[in-house]
Amino acid sequence: MVAPMQELDLGAIARGEQRLLAGKVVIMTGAGGGIGARIAEILSLAGARLALTDVDPATLTAAAQPVGECVMEAFDSTDQEAFSRFHDRVLAELGPVDGLVNCAGWWSPAPFEAAHLGLLERALETNLHTAWCGCRAVFPGMVERRSGSIVNFASTAGEYGSHTPAVHYAAAKGGIIGLTKSLAREAGPHQVRVNALSPGPTATPALGASTPEQVASVSARTLFNRLGTPDEMAGGCLYLLSPLSTFVTGTVLQINGGSLL
Repeated sequence: MVAPMQELDLGAIARGEQRLLAGKVVIMTGAGGGIGARIAEILSLAGARLALTDVDPATLTAAAQPVGECVMEAFDSTDQEAFSRFHDRVLAELGPVDGLVNCAGWWSPAPFEAAHLGLLERALETNLHTAWCGCRAVFPGMVERRSGSIVNFASTAGEYGSHTPAVHYAAAKGGIIGLTKSLAREAGPHQVRVNALSPGPTATPALGASTPEQVASVSARTLFNRLGTPDEMAGGCLYLLSPLSTFVTGTVLQINGGSLL
């Protein structure tokens, strides 16, 4: 069973003497993305032993540079067999998996009239199917060990609808929330935690094509009148993976600067 928070040495953590994820094995998808790369670096600093994957070998290699020693492999996370093989490799090289971060995803806005079925299928595959495959790979082992934490990446679009026309993307992210809450119910009796992290507008390379006016408009949706940062998303992910959140499961952690108020 995961130790309740009152048994932790919070003083040691506050002084920086106890790394929150020391020795923990964490698999992460989408590690080459703007948010994913920073999460990987923060988890490494927290002591995690990382297994990183992304569909793009170049961005994956770049993301692994600040992390140092890790297991790394580029493949399509929508392929259940490929994910299972990667999981077997992680077991052999690092040991049992303590955490999973499903950060892989894809976003491309389009009005509903232009959102053909192929666009919906791609949104479901890159967002929902990747999370499904990751969960299917690690869940049995976590249940057997009665320990583990899964973090799926949702979105404000999945909670309240997409501000920018992207019904297909919102549907996929809404599916992740349903997956998270339902799996948390099944996982709870086995002491396994399943949560979702829901980022608001975040400064990532994906905004690189936006005009200053568009960025200002998105920033104005938050109460701080600015975009979130990858560091702020990484902090939430670290919390959900760590022993600080041992009584948190089935939740959607909103890191959005109050943009939904």
